[in-house]
Amino acid sequence: MQGRWGNLRIFVHKKREFMDETFDYGQVPGYFVHCFNGGCRRAGECLRQLAARHVEATRPTIEVVSPAVWPADGAACAWFKPIRRVRMAWGVRDAIGRLPYNEGRLVVRALNQMYPKVTLNRISTHERPLPPAEQRRIEALFARYGVTGGQVFDRVEMGYEW
Repeated sequence: MQGRWGNLRIFVHKKREFMDETFDYGQVPGYFVHCFNGGCRRAGECLRQLAARHVEATRPTIEVVSPAVWPADGAACAWFKPIRRVRMAWGVRDAIGRLPYNEGRLVVRALNQMYPKVTLNRISTHERPLPPAEQRRIEALFARYGVTGGQVFDRVEMGYEW
């Protein structure tokens, strides 16, 4: 493609051998920035490229890295984000429900101090996952009341670190 950006190489959405067949584009947050730099030497290792290869028609607009800031060949990219899968946890309602009433109230009060009301509601309704750092804080809170291990979260699965 010739034009303002010169000889621009953009990744065309095709099925490739190196694509992660288990990637679920529905997990990509709406704010996540995609990258279509087909000439990038680290494209196979970049989460932004992975998301861009799986864009679905269900999302008519997306955020992208501007071709004006793509690095020259061989240069480090400021937008590079490594593909890293981590343990993501969803919800704590079940664990709170298993606690005696007074202890459950204390846990809810502590969670209200940790998170704004809207965020805590999104966590409770499984709209927002808990990344590893937050999981450790919540596990420590529940451990004070005798709830440990896999009993703390409603659901745990592997996900991408956005």
